[in-house]
Amino acid sequence: MDALTVTALDLVATYGVAVLLCVFVLEGALVGKLIPTRTLFVAVVLTAGSGAFAFLPVAAAAVVGATIGQSVLFVAVRRFDVDPTDFRAVPVDGARLDGADRWFDRWGLPAVAVTNALPGTRGWLALPTATSSVSAPRFVLASLAGSVAYAAALVALAIGLEGAFGVVVDGLVNGAVVEGLLAVV
Repeated sequence: MDALTVTALDLVATYGVAVLLCVFVLEGALVGKLIPTRTLFVAVVLTAGSGAFAFLPVAAAAVVGATIGQSVLFVAVRRFDVDPTDFRAVPVDGARLDGADRWFDRWGLPAVAVTNALPGTRGWLALPTATSSVSAPRFVLASLAGSVAYAAALVALAIGLEGAFGVVVDGLVNGAVVEGLLAVV
């Protein structure tokens, strides 16, 4: 893990999932695209454990945070005519915006949900949606649906990784891996 992720994990350990909420608000508003949110999310889920409800506050913070961030971006573009390309903190270029416009023109509001469920495209359709006739509540619902799918996939990944780590640790504890390595040497 890089230094930024380790720092963010330390902040989560100190201040709780409120830090994760803030990180995902920034990611949703396209400001935090440089923050490794997927890595942080999976690490926090692994730290929280895979008990029946241990990961729910983590997933809720990520979903609510991303939805808030995208909603703020939507309102900033629609109501205040903000141009995200004017801000250095928002890594938006014309080609990326053109691609988002084409996706939205072709697929409409369902594309918002689909792109929010995919790493690398999350939040990008907030911009063309804000300049369309789509209502804010409909945008929020589409954003929320995609973010729920994204968080569920990351929770599944974290639980799968935890299981894989558990097999390796069990093998080390039981000596099977060590014996196998000694047999090779």
